[in-house]
Amino acid sequence: MSRYYCHECARRRGYIGEVDADNLMGTGYQLEKYLKHTCPASSEAIQSVFATASSSAYRDYVVNASLAGSVEIDYRGRKNIIWAAGEKTGFLHEHGVLKHPENVVKVVLSSDSGRVHAYTQSSTEFACASCLSCGGVVLF
Repeated sequence: MSRYYCHECARRRGYIGEVDADNLMGTGYQLEKYLKHTCPASSEAIQSVFATASSSAYRDYVVNASLAGSVEIDYRGRKNIIWAAGEKTGFLHEHGVLKHPENVVKVVLSSDSGRVHAYTQSSTEFACASCLSCGGVVLF
């Protein structure tokens, strides 16, 4: 079962570390994820795609999430950051068909420098819960 922390409590507990924003495509795995989430492909059954393929915009999404997002620690102990951007961040495509806009950025594997990457989601897929530390509201 996942555990959730507000940004401040996650930061204090060391769950939000420094993300090397200048090296988000430094591994083949990261480059593959960047391309998957910036270039729509009809061969993908379900794909979230950022509104722009700009590497600087992608970097900014990761940085902004790291500076303001809440933290999910999933059942495997992986630290993911969820940030409600308050603006359209991308779109969901299913079998090459545009389904709906998305407005959340999820940075997954944030503590793994060689695998950290981001993708978009819709806020309708999330709910609110209480931070396990302070009881504040977190998005999950």
